[in-house]
Amino acid sequence: MSGGIARINGVIPLETDGWLPDGASTVLAESAGAGSHRVRIILELTALDPEGITYSADDFAITGLGSVESRLVWAYPEKAVVSQGEIMTATQVFEIPNQSIELLLQGADARLALGTEHHTG
Repeated sequence: MSGGIARINGVIPLETDGWLPDGASTVLAESAGAGSHRVRIILELTALDPEGITYSADDFAITGLGSVESRLVWAYPEKAVVSQGEIMTATQVFEIPNQSIELLLQGADARLALGTEHHTG
């Protein structure tokens, strides 16, 4: 990733762990759409360059074979600036089709493989 390192520390299906963020989130209280499920992505960003990293959750999407681009349902933080030497953990929740394979989390200049542990059906 430009300005530093991006690493995925977790790809967790919401349907199996029941996680909800602190505070009210009406969108996460609703069920996922038919033929899809939700995954929580734990993304760690480490800024190495003097300019740091400018992060926006809206810059990220999940793509894969057998699916259209996924829908970002919730993120925290939504935007941040990570200064050189700092590490930030972001949580992103996406709704993805059940039949998708070879999934990638793609940002403006990052491509990270998600594996298959998120499949629930």
